Amino acid sequence: MNYLKKLNSLFFFIILIYSGTLYAQKIEVLDSLSNEKIPNVAIFNSNQSRYTSTNESGEADITLFSINENIFFQLLGYKEKQLTKKDLINRNYQIKLVQDKKQLDEIILSVARSSSLKKKIAEKVNIITSSDIEFNNPSTGADLLGFSPGIRIQKSQGGGGSPVIRGFEANRVLLVIDGIRMNNAISRSGHLQNATTIDPNIIDRVEIIFGSSSVGYGSDALGGVVHYYTKTPEINSNLRFKNSFSSSFSITNLSILNNITSSFSSKKWASLTSISYSNFNDIKAGSNRLHGFKDWGLTPLYYPLNSSIYNLNSIKNPNYNIQKNTGYTQYSVFQKFSILLPQRLKLNLNFQLSNSSNISRYDKLNEYTNGELRFAEWYYGPQKRVLFSPQLKFYLGKKYLKKGTLTPAIQYLKESRINRKAGSLNKSFQEEALNVYSLNGDFEGSLTSKISFSYGFELVKNKLNSVAYSRKLLLENNTIIGLSNNKEIPSRYPSNGSSYSSLASYMNWVWDINNLMTINYGLRFSSTLLKASWGETASINALLSNYNINSKALTSTLGLTYRPIDKLKLKAILSSGFRNPNIDDLGKIGENNGLLTVPNTFLKPEYAYNFDFGINQLFNNNNEVSFRSFYSYISRYIVRSNYIIFADTSTSDPNTIIFDGNELITIANKNLGNRFVFGGSINSSLNLTSKVNIKANLTITKASNNKKYGPMPSISPLFGSLLFNYKEENLLLQGTFKFSDSNNPKNYSLGGEDGLEETPIIERSIINENTFFLYNGTPAWNIFSIKGNYILRKKVKLNFEIENLFDLHYREFASGISANGRSGSLGLKIDF
Repeated sequence: MNYLKKLNSLFFFIILIYSGTLYAQKIEVLDSLSNEKIPNVAIFNSNQSRYTSTNESGEADITLFSINENIFFQLLGYKEKQLTKKDLINRNYQIKLVQDKKQLDEIILSVARSSSLKKKIAEKVNIITSSDIEFNNPSTGADLLGFSPGIRIQKSQGGGGSPVIRGFEANRVLLVIDGIRMNNAISRSGHLQNATTIDPNIIDRVEIIFGSSSVGYGSDALGGVVHYYTKTPEINSNLRFKNSFSSSFSITNLSILNNITSSFSSKKWASLTSISYSNFNDIKAGSNRLHGFKDWGLTPLYYPLNSSIYNLNSIKNPNYNIQKNTGYTQYSVFQKFSILLPQRLKLNLNFQLSNSSNISRYDKLNEYTNGELRFAEWYYGPQKRVLFSPQLKFYLGKKYLKKGTLTPAIQYLKESRINRKAGSLNKSFQEEALNVYSLNGDFEGSLTSKISFSYGFELVKNKLNSVAYSRKLLLENNTIIGLSNNKEIPSRYPSNGSSYSSLASYMNWVWDINNLMTINYGLRFSSTLLKASWGETASINALLSNYNINSKALTSTLGLTYRPIDKLKLKAILSSGFRNPNIDDLGKIGENNGLLTVPNTFLKPEYAYNFDFGINQLFNNNNEVSFRSFYSYISRYIVRSNYIIFADTSTSDPNTIIFDGNELITIANKNLGNRFVFGGSINSSLNLTSKVNIKANLTITKASNNKKYGPMPSISPLFGSLLFNYKEENLLLQGTFKFSDSNNPKNYSLGGEDGLEETPIIERSIINENTFFLYNGTPAWNIFSIKGNYILRKKVKLNFEIENLFDLHYREFASGISANGRSGSLGLKIDF
C-alpha cells in the first residue's frame, strides 16, 4: 500500500512538472542591442512543417515543437538563429537576435521616419553603409555623399561641399542627422558647406531620398533628403571595451586626418566617444589641361594669410597649379550614451561638436578688377556647430502605438564672414549666432498585418542675432599693431533680430493589398511664422522696419510598388512639396560680383509637384539594372532677379544703390513664375565572377528655360561613373572612372548662382571703356582613380588611393575651385 502511495505521488509529481512545462511554452524574442521585443519573427522547424511567429508583443507559443527539435528564428534585418526547445528552457524561454548589417540594407529608415522594407518603398533611396564609409575613407561629410550615384558635389573653397540632387541644391535639399533638421533659418539658396561639419568617422549609415519628401520632413525637402545616422554604442556587448585609431595621410599636399574612437559596454548602458582632427593643406589642381584652356583655373597671384604683416601688393605664386589659401583645420567631438530604462524605455544622449579654423573663400580671392586681385582677405570665420539631443525610444506594442521616438534637440551655430579689399585698410566683419530648438515625435502602429502606419509632429524655433561692423588696420611700417574701434555697417540679416518657427504634423499609411502590390499614402500640415526687425542705422532700405509672415502648407504623397515576379519591381509616386522662405531668402544683404542682394518682404512659399517612375530588374547571380525617371513642376519658383528700392535716392539710376562706397545693381529673391525639371538615371550592378563586380550609373537632368527670367540654377550636365571592384580574402580593390559632359553658357542662371564668370574666357571686348567677357561654360571632363583596402592583420587595416591618376585639370559644374590633380594617400586603422 505504501508502495502504491509513493507511486501515485511520483506520478502526480511528473504530471505536475509536465503540465508546468506545457504551461511555460511562451517565449520572448528580443533585440540583442536594445532588449526590445521583436514582433513578426518567423519561427519554424527544419522542414517547415510546423510554423508560428511572434505577436505584436514579441511573444510566441512554441508548444507545437518537440523538445529536441531544431527551431529556426528568422526576420529580415537580423541574423538567423537555430536552437532546440531544450535550449530555450535553459535560457528561461528568452532568445536574443543580433542585427545583420547586410540585411539592414534592405530596410529603409528615413522615408516615413520609420523602418520600412525597401521593396515596399516607392521613392528612390540610396544607402551609404558603414562598410562603404570605411572603405572610401572620406575627408568630410560632404565628400562622403559623393560616393552615392546620382549626387553631384559643388565646391567654392577648401572646406566646402554642397550636394545637388536632381537640379536642386542648398536650401532645397534637406540635411538631417539622427532625425534632427540641419537646415535652418539662414540656410541659403546659394552653395552651402553645412555637410562639411559632419565628421564621417561618427556616421554609421546615410540614406539619400531622391525627390520631394515634404510629408516626412516638411519645408526644404523639394529635391530630396540626406539623412545621416550616427553610430550607436552596443549595450551588453561581448567586448566590454573597444578602441580604434585611424590616420590618413596625403602624400601630395601633406594633409593629415586623425581619429580615435573608444566605446564601453555594460548590461544596462553603453558609451561611444569619438575625437577627430584634420589638417588640410592647399589644393593642387591637375596640370594636364586637355580642355585646351591654358590659363583657366591657375593661381598666379595671391595675398599671404598673415595677421601681423600688411601686404600692399599681391605676391607671385611659385606654382600656379597650387590654389593658395585653400587649406584649413577642423576638429570634431562626438559623445553618445545609450541607456536601458525600466518599462521598455531606451535613452540616447547625443552630443556633437564641430569647429574649424578660418576658411578662405577661394573663388572670391581669385576675383580680378582691372588686372589686379580684388580682395586681399575674404574668409569664413571658424564655423562652429554644437548639437545636444536626449532621444527617448519606447516600445508599447499597442495597436495604435507599437513604438515611438521623442527627440528634443538644441543646436548652436556660429558663422562669420570677413573681407578686406586689396590696398584697403578697412576690414569688414559679419557675424551670425543662431540657436535652434526642436522637438520631434515619431510613432508607429498597425491595424492589421497588412496595414501599418506612422505619424508624428515637429516643432522648430530659430532665433538669430546678426551684427556687422568694420575695423581699420593700425600699422607701424608694414606691421599690423592692432585694429580700430568697431564702426557699424549693414548686417547680413535683420539687425534688430529675427526668428523662424514652424509647427507640423504628419501621417503615413502603408497598405499591402496583396503579396504583389503595396500602396503608400502620406499627408503633412505645416505652419510657419517668420519675424524680422531691421534697425535704422543698419538698414539699406528706409521702408524696412518690422515684418511678420505666417504661412501654411498641406502636402501629400501617393506611392505604388508592384512586384509581378520576385525579381521585378515597378514603382510610381505622385508627391507635392513646399519650401517656405526663410530669413536668408527674405532678409539677406550681400554683395557678389557687383550685384547687391537686398531684402524682399513680398516673398511667398514655393511649391513642387512631382511624378516619379522606376523599374528595378534583378537577374541571376544578383545582377541588377534599375531605371528611374522624374518630372517636377515648381510653382512660384524663388530666384534672384533685378529689384528696385524705390525709397533709395543715393543714385539717379533706380536699379543701383551706393553700398560700401560702390555703386551696385540691386537684386533680390523673387517669385518668378513656374518651372519644370525632368530627367532620369540608370544604375546597374554586374557580378562577372565571385571576385569581380562592375557598377555603373548615368544621371541626366533637364529644365525649362523661362524666356523672361532665364534658366534654372544648379541643373547639372550629364554625369556618371563606372566602378570596377575586385575582392580577395584580405584585399579589396576599386578602379573608378568618373565623367561629366560640358555645360553651355546659355544654360547658366542669370542670377549668378552657377558661376558662369568662373568658367574659361573665350573672348574679351571693350565697349565705352568697359570690358565685357564671353565665357565658354564648364568643359567636359573624365578622371580615373584607384583605391584599395588591405587587412594586414586581424585588427590592422591599410587604405590607399591614387586620385585622378592622369593628373587632369577639371572643375565640377558651378564650382569656383578646381578639383584635386593627381594625389596619393595612405591610411591606417588599428582596433585595440
